[in-house]
Amino acid sequence: MLDQPPGNSQHDAYLALAQRIQDAIASDKAQIEHQVLLIREPGESAAHWDHIVDQISEAEGIVVTRSPENGTAHVSWYIDSL
Repeated sequence: MLDQPPGNSQHDAYLALAQRIQDAIASDKAQIEHQVLLIREPGESAAHWDHIVDQISEAEGIVVTRSPENGTAHVSWYIDSL
């Protein structure tokens, strides 16, 4: 069995969390409603969660409402009509 360099599993965990959140945001329901409730799963890194949610909240037109007591973030966005 090959040993992974230190931190590789953390990187994989970060990528898995990012993909899960991306999938939730890209879901048909979220796209129709322009909102999604993200829920941090047990075992997911709070630091990873905070970093990704911070990145999302920095995007223009995005509103993020966090509920740290239950590990959720409500994300909504506005789309300009052309």
